[in-house]
Amino acid sequence: MSHPIDQIAYPGSDQYSAAELAVPGSIKLELGAEPVARATNTAYIMFQVPDLQKQKSFLQDFGLVEASQSEQTLYMRGYGADPYIYVAHQGSEAKFIGAGFVLESEEELNRASIETGKPIEDTGTPGGGRRVRLTDPDGFLVDLVFGREMTGPLDTRRDPLPANLPGKKNRVNKGVRTKLAPSAIERFGHYVLMVSDFDQSWAWYRKHLGLLPTDVLCSATGRPLLAFNRLDKGSEPADHHTVVLAGGPEVGIMHSAFETFDQDAIGQGQQFLKMKGWKHFWGIGRHILGSQIFDYWLDPHGFEVEHYADGDVFDDAHATGYHLLDRGGLWAWGNDVPDAMKPKPTLKMLIALLFGSSDKRKVLFEMKKAMDRVPRPWLK
Repeated sequence: MSHPIDQIAYPGSDQYSAAELAVPGSIKLELGAEPVARATNTAYIMFQVPDLQKQKSFLQDFGLVEASQSEQTLYMRGYGADPYIYVAHQGSEAKFIGAGFVLESEEELNRASIETGKPIEDTGTPGGGRRVRLTDPDGFLVDLVFGREMTGPLDTRRDPLPANLPGKKNRVNKGVRTKLAPSAIERFGHYVLMVSDFDQSWAWYRKHLGLLPTDVLCSATGRPLLAFNRLDKGSEPADHHTVVLAGGPEVGIMHSAFETFDQDAIGQGQQFLKMKGWKHFWGIGRHILGSQIFDYWLDPHGFEVEHYADGDVFDDAHATGYHLLDRGGLWAWGNDVPDAMKPKPTLKMLIALLFGSSDKRKVLFEMKKAMDRVPRPWLK
């Protein structure tokens, strides 16, 4: 008898045997010692781009609002209270720089400085505040921030549209007419990183942000290859994932995601972006792990950015789930996953396979085997 992958059912998940489904979780992620700090929210994400004005045009159409701009740096905010949530620096090449996270107290900021040996410095950015700036194992910045001055939220729709159900009609003599406009972004929600050493990066992010693994995707041998990690806010619910770590041959960001109000906000934003001529990537659909309604776009410099709404939240009592890594588990409904979501072999990957350590080769082969599985029966 076959079973859906860890009871997460989708077309094609019945290909796995009970024995195969029993393997994930045989190797668990360890939480280790007490973290240096526990982040309680996202603050911002940072990029470098060659064309600041073109990036600004896209971000405005995507649903962000200018907070401040100089000749070299652009700060964009959402419709929430954060002074800014996106930073773009002018540079000769497009690259991901890092992200910032909020600490809840000055004491925690001081402890982070002492434990890491990094100084506390003024941010010098809109909203002020102070930070401890760290660098992760792959060279990306991670800012621990305290004391930013919040701004007033911007005016936008914040009430759900009344829905007519078969047995309950909430909307009488009235239609649904959403304005053709950008999706009003509320906040920066999460980002997904491909890292050079999954175990090393997991231990580092756990130590410096206090992350909790919500769902971990594993190879057929049980090796953790990708982790959806949430912030540890105690009994207060936190997003299903804020930092996602995936081991792989190429180091870099896979996508960043921004929360908007609901599926109608996502839909109207999709139409607006299409009207403006930007490049659509994937969606609209609903994820399985995290449950978000999603829509992916490519910015002018090739970075994937996601609109999402209606995501799951969990508190610190929720146990970690372990599942087989399978592209089919990425979405419950919607357009089939694009081919670009499947990592393509590169020269760097081939070199790593041929000349890397035996353990590195093993990881890459296991990742490749998992990602090569056909995600839906009708796909070849």
